[in-house]
Amino acid sequence: MVTISFRRVSVCMGDDAGNGEYIIALQDNATLKELLHVILHGGSGNDWPIPYTGANSFWVIHSDIGDLARIFTDNNGEWHITDYCCDEQTPLKELGITWTFGDRQ
Repeated sequence: MVTISFRRVSVCMGDDAGNGEYIIALQDNATLKELLHVILHGGSGNDWPIPYTGANSFWVIHSDIGDLARIFTDNNGEWHITDYCCDEQTPLKELGITWTFGDRQ
């Protein structure tokens, strides 16, 4: 298993009432794309995913190896991931990530 710590910026009062840090556990062959999906949608130990905060909201996923990607919504509320640090199919084990942080821009 690959385990990665995840935290993000709170978006409203009470949003961060829990401990605010979650451990994402993924299979050994998990990719960057899979990690970003879990950060965006939850699951695999992440109960505090990136929230939808309206059209044109922007997030950056930081990590101990640098910025992993940018996430934003368009006018239709659709999520998009851009500016990947590397190919989205790169195995997490090759990247050596241990923590991530979602920062609202």
